[in-house]
Amino acid sequence: MFITPSTETRKKSGNRTIVIAGGKTRDMLSLSVLLERFAYRVHSAFTAPQALELISSARPALVIADPILAGANRTDLLHQLLKQDKAVASLPVIYMVFPSDAAMEQKCLDYGAAGCISKPIQAEELFQAVQAAIEPRPRADIRIDTRLPVSLDNVPLECPEDEGGCAIDLSEHGMYVPMSEPYPRNRRLTVRIWIKGQTISAEGSVMYSRTSGAGFDRKPGMGLKFIAIAQQDQECIRKFVRDEVMLDVTAALIRAEQMV
Repeated sequence: MFITPSTETRKKSGNRTIVIAGGKTRDMLSLSVLLERFAYRVHSAFTAPQALELISSARPALVIADPILAGANRTDLLHQLLKQDKAVASLPVIYMVFPSDAAMEQKCLDYGAAGCISKPIQAEELFQAVQAAIEPRPRADIRIDTRLPVSLDNVPLECPEDEGGCAIDLSEHGMYVPMSEPYPRNRRLTVRIWIKGQTISAEGSVMYSRTSGAGFDRKPGMGLKFIAIAQQDQECIRKFVRDEVMLDVTAALIRAEQMV
């Protein structure tokens, strides 16, 4: 449902701040939780004036908004209002629209929006839209940080016994494994991951390694790509990732309702 912005837009991706603007608290909370799960910094506004002020001060990489915001003329889209300030005039804006409102979607795209996503927000569509809008090397699928039992070449990774597994970043196509002595690039490994009682088997290839003192912010380790994996095992990982992400949203909504 979304379109891919230009290369010039993608060059701004070092900035991981996103402003969201909308009217419904529940929608905004869900959107905020998902974006934070994807490792973006989020600022929220509920009216057009709030959004414009926040965008001017925060200088985000991207804005995600309802097409119609309180405090704005109903014919004005947010990115049209941004054109009044040269500093943010080219900022990409993705709009949240209902699938049944094809006219609004077309209006947003015709007036130069970076894209549109469907309401209610779906995690995978949101992730892909944001990746396409601001990342120079967009990821195809969601990667989450999680803890699971893992073995490489039939050797279990050392994990804290009381934490339920090893800290890894997992997607349906690969994972990042923190290790003090990672394997070299292109090394092939037999990978096993245990997810909710099910054993996932795959053949992985080391795409890159990061050693201690290499100048990276994250812990030393290696990125693995699954080069051979059964379709049902890949679907199991995809479902696990999606469920974990949506679990965060559900928990946040429950907490919000309890505070009312």
